[in-house]
Amino acid sequence: MPFKKGESGNPIGRPKGSLNKTTQELREQISQAIDTNKICEMLNQITNPTEYINAITKLLPYAIGKKKAYEEVEEIEPIDIKITFVDTKEEE
Repeated sequence: MPFKKGESGNPIGRPKGSLNKTTQELREQISQAIDTNKICEMLNQITNPTEYINAITKLLPYAIGKKKAYEEVEEIEPIDIKITFVDTKEEE
């Protein structure tokens, strides 16, 4: 590789969560192909609240994207800190 990590023409890199051009164009094409009015009509025909919630839950990831259930946190070693208090009063 001609560059070391972080030394290329773009040292910061692509922002986290940003889409590449192909994915973005594909999502736009799919959203244009989906008839939202038809989906609304189908959802309005559901009378059972549980079935309605299940349908909405299944459609949500396509509307807002899939999210991670949790974010991993890097664990670090504990640091020992020693504090010594010194008496600053002068003795008489």
